[in-house]
Amino acid sequence: MIGSQESRRVMFLGALALLLGGYTYVTTPTQTRLASQTQQGKQERPIFEFSAEKIRQIDIIFDEQHLIGKRTSEGWKREQSGEPLPSTIVDDFLTSLTSLVDLGNVEGKPEDLSEYGLKPPKTQISLQVEGAGSQTLILGKHNPVNTSLYALVNESPQVILVGAVISWDLRKLMDAAKSLEAAQQTPS
Repeated sequence: MIGSQESRRVMFLGALALLLGGYTYVTTPTQTRLASQTQQGKQERPIFEFSAEKIRQIDIIFDEQHLIGKRTSEGWKREQSGEPLPSTIVDDFLTSLTSLVDLGNVEGKPEDLSEYGLKPPKTQISLQVEGAGSQTLILGKHNPVNTSLYALVNESPQVILVGAVISWDLRKLMDAAKSLEAAQQTPS
């Protein structure tokens, strides 16, 4: 008798769980998104409207290093000496650069630029782009949580945030260019 009572109780609870689960499934809207996800989708927009393949020349000032490169039919070369640059790394950097999105505006005044590391700029990237002319990106300090960098695009007064991963890609490019230059200057 005890076994059958226990079985009925388990079956009753199972049926109740099934009924409540079915009710939840039927009454829940098919597409539910959190408000923050919806706002995030609206806020993220690319900072540049061209592809990496359209970039013909780069002029980068980073960590007291200056690199000027030009795209040629043989790959990327230093503009002044004509010596090759690591084309794969340059192309990877440019792909990351053109994939950057505006993560949001920073409220502030033009006199606050030094607070963000934008005046004088910590990093300046100037590009010559086929069909889009001269484009610039100035990168400043990291935000307080080190996930983003303060930036100015095309000399706009509006400070924005961009993903901090670009600083890693930039360091990789500059280190590779410096290593290649040192290897080319070393006598064989």
